[in-house]
Amino acid sequence: MQRSRSAHAKVSRDENLEGFIMNLRSVFLFVIFIFCGIFLVVNWQGIVTDVPVNLLFEEVQAPLGLILLLVLGFLVVLCLLYAFLQQASLALEMRRAHKELEEARQLAQRAERSRFVELNNELQKVVKDLQEQSVTRHNAVLARLETLEERMRVNMHDTINSVSASVGEVEDRLSQLVRVQTNALKEQKQTADDKQ
Repeated sequence: MQRSRSAHAKVSRDENLEGFIMNLRSVFLFVIFIFCGIFLVVNWQGIVTDVPVNLLFEEVQAPLGLILLLVLGFLVVLCLLYAFLQQASLALEMRRAHKELEEARQLAQRAERSRFVELNNELQKVVKDLQEQSVTRHNAVLARLETLEERMRVNMHDTINSVSASVGEVEDRLSQLVRVQTNALKEQKQTADDKQ
C-alpha cells in the first residue's frame, strides 16, 4: 500500500514537472514572439522601404524586409503545419495503439473467463465423477450387505433346521429311552407281581 502511494506521488511529481517545463517553454516562446513584434514595429519604416532586389533574372524595386518577413512567415506556417500534421499523426497512432491495447486487454479477459469456465466445467466433471463413484460404491456396499444378510438368513434357517432336527432326534431317542425304561419297569413290576 505504501509502495503504491509513493509510486503514485512520484508519477504526480513527474507530471507536474513536465507541465512546468511545457509552461516554461510556452512562456519563453511567447516572450521571443513579443520581442520580435516590438522589433518589427520599431523598424517598420526600414522593413517597408523600397530597395533594389535582384531576382536572378531581373532587378526590381521592392521592400526587401517585407519580402523576407513574408518568406519567414510562410516558413513558420509550413513548420506549424508540419508540427500539426506530426501531432495529428501521433494522436492517430496513439489512438490506434490504445485501441489495440484495449482489444488485447479484452481478448485477455475473454481468455481468462474462458479458462475460468473451463476450470469450472472440469471441477464440475470431477465432482460429478466423484458423486457417481460414491453412489456406485454405496450401491455395491448395500448389495454386499443384502447378500450377507441373505446368507445369514439362509445359514440361520439351516442352523435352526439342523438344531430342530437334532432336537427331534434327541426327542425321539428320549422317547425310545422312556419307552424302553417304561417297558423295563413294567416288566420288572410284572415279574415282581408274578413272583408274589
